[in-house]
Amino acid sequence: MDLFLLFVTTLLSMIIINFLFKYFFAKPKENILPAPPGTFGWPIIGETIQFLVSLHYGLVHKFVEERTKKYNSNVFKTSILGQKVVIFSGPAANKFIFTKGKKLFIGWRPNSVQKLFPSTSFVHIEHDTKRAQNVINYLLNSKNVEKLISTMDYMSTIHLENHWKGKYEVIVYDLVKLFTFSLSIKAFMGIEDSEKILHFYEKFKIFTQGLLAVDINLPGTTFYKAMKAGNELRKEMKVIIEERRAKLLENLELPKVDVLTQLINEQDENGKYMTEIEIMDKVFGFIIGSYDTTATTITLTMKYLQEKPEFFTEIIQEQNEISRQMIPRKELCWDDIGKMKKTWNFVNEVLRNTPVVQGIFREAMEDFTYEDFHVPKGWKIYVSFGATQKNGKYFPNPMRFDSSRFEGNGQIPYTLIPFGGGHRMCPGQEFARILILVFLHHVLKNFRWEDKVPSEKILYPYFLLAIPRDGYPVTLSSV
Repeated sequence: MDLFLLFVTTLLSMIIINFLFKYFFAKPKENILPAPPGTFGWPIIGETIQFLVSLHYGLVHKFVEERTKKYNSNVFKTSILGQKVVIFSGPAANKFIFTKGKKLFIGWRPNSVQKLFPSTSFVHIEHDTKRAQNVINYLLNSKNVEKLISTMDYMSTIHLENHWKGKYEVIVYDLVKLFTFSLSIKAFMGIEDSEKILHFYEKFKIFTQGLLAVDINLPGTTFYKAMKAGNELRKEMKVIIEERRAKLLENLELPKVDVLTQLINEQDENGKYMTEIEIMDKVFGFIIGSYDTTATTITLTMKYLQEKPEFFTEIIQEQNEISRQMIPRKELCWDDIGKMKKTWNFVNEVLRNTPVVQGIFREAMEDFTYEDFHVPKGWKIYVSFGATQKNGKYFPNPMRFDSSRFEGNGQIPYTLIPFGGGHRMCPGQEFARILILVFLHHVLKNFRWEDKVPSEKILYPYFLLAIPRDGYPVTLSSV
């Protein structure tokens, strides 16, 4: 009994001393702000099903709008794919993510992407972006851009001659994707052989389908097929890299005519060259990032042009005037691209109405505060493009198609961000802009078209890019 009383007395004394020490001597704990409003939904599943369904049908902006109104906040929390996610929308949030977040966020890559791009396990994504920008800047410098435009002009002409001319009906998305892939693989790898291009094209189609697939590497699954295609592509790329390196050793002054040659020569601030795996992943990333998104943008623009005859007329007039001013010159040049203002405004309005990509994911590298809300390290961030682009506060009468919105001073900064913004601007945005305008110039100069499926829906298969469900089949007539 005495031992028991002694134990109780000692325990109580320790509790009292601990309390007094914390009360009088311990440093007061800083007040932690609350997490953003919202719900994590069902355990593990969260709101994944609602989000993926809205993603597939191009309705992520609705998913975000409903919760923004419910929580009366442009930032809210949820749970997607087993991850705690904070969703942002609005120009202030976009600016914060793209400009203030250089030290706060890194790009979040799903497991499937990390496995398909093995260098992501040891290459920091921001370092990745910096090197990518260096390479693209070389491709688009004043000395090389005219040559690039000339190549795009020539390849557009040849493609339309071989695949469009004389055809009564074509599937626009399929043909445009083949063209943008052919152009990309020439610009990035220096490959011109048509059979080799088609071979790589089929492999890349399988590879990209696995980017957001469930990473179950079992025979028959989408991810298994993507991994297999990726391994086959890497074996062929290894041979090409070795051949290119051998040529560079023979001739140190060999012109850096494509991105692959530039990457082999690229050194970081410490004079370190890229590993073979890094080079492969960079080239794969460049090709995927350029051909698929650009093909989608061109296809959607052609679809909207056919549906909006009042805009079609003024754009045809602009393109015809450029063609007239070119005489006797036959190829487009940099000055011509700069004159395509109405055409580019139209493309921007297409991207506002139907974002090629509905949003982007990031990951918090440390705790941060936004609008009096606390977001812990490790939480994922999702920036919704459509929720801002279809908001009447920033785009009056947002459901009305009106490319004149972008005339003059344009829109409020960070309301339309198809290529990102700030230090996170897409490295290939200018490459894509030039390619889109060059190809549209030649299509408009040579063809008119009619929709075969006027009510064709635009979906996001594999949760990636906006694509007309049937690939946008049209009947063609020559001008």
